[in-house]
Amino acid sequence: MNAFIDRHPLLARALPSPTHSPLGQCLRRPLKSASPESCVHGQAMLQAPLSVKHASFSEMMFTARRDGGQLIHDQLGYLWPQASAHDLALAQGLGVALWIGDMLLRVREDAQDGHFLLPQDLMQRYLVDAAQLTEARHDFALRRLSEYLAGQALKILQGSAPLGLSAPFWLRYRLRWTMLNAGFILQEMQRNPKAPFIKPVLSFRDRLSLLKNTLFVSSSSAPKGGSCGSGGCST
Repeated sequence: MNAFIDRHPLLARALPSPTHSPLGQCLRRPLKSASPESCVHGQAMLQAPLSVKHASFSEMMFTARRDGGQLIHDQLGYLWPQASAHDLALAQGLGVALWIGDMLLRVREDAQDGHFLLPQDLMQRYLVDAAQLTEARHDFALRRLSEYLAGQALKILQGSAPLGLSAPFWLRYRLRWTMLNAGFILQEMQRNPKAPFIKPVLSFRDRLSLLKNTLFVSSSSAPKGGSCGSGGCST
């Protein structure tokens, strides 16, 4: 599997990825090339070393915005040159939410490789130590930390929901599926007792539900925000 897809499964599948697009270049790097964080298109992005420790939640959000947010912002701009500044800002928010989701999905693997991306201030607040991550020792404190981060990502994801209505016809359904799938994963990170040491998988019934909600969306005439989860996206 491509290193970028392995590290960022949600970001990697967020949008169509033509060969010369920002996302396409990330996806087509050689299997054992440099870390996905060295993926570059036009300007430096996704290049922070994995060994970096975020001292605070704000530092983690800066990384998420610079890496995941900028990548999806640039990818949407490549696919949709007429996108407004507002639409591109929504895309950046989507990228931030996906980056956080990808981070939560790899907490155990990263820790066992000596990489700690969870914010240190939140680890202290929730009484989570590094050994819990490296040894994959789960307890209520780690679950509460996972629930908090997933909740923050869901709020950002909800703010991006209008893209599912404003994007061109050929993009909007891909965006809706991306948001719904990410919402499903983040909700599992909130409610599964074993989170974040989980890999949520859509059941056949879940897939049918997400497909239905991808194809049929109820909306207001002037959407300003919305929500995305396993039950669908609303605006």
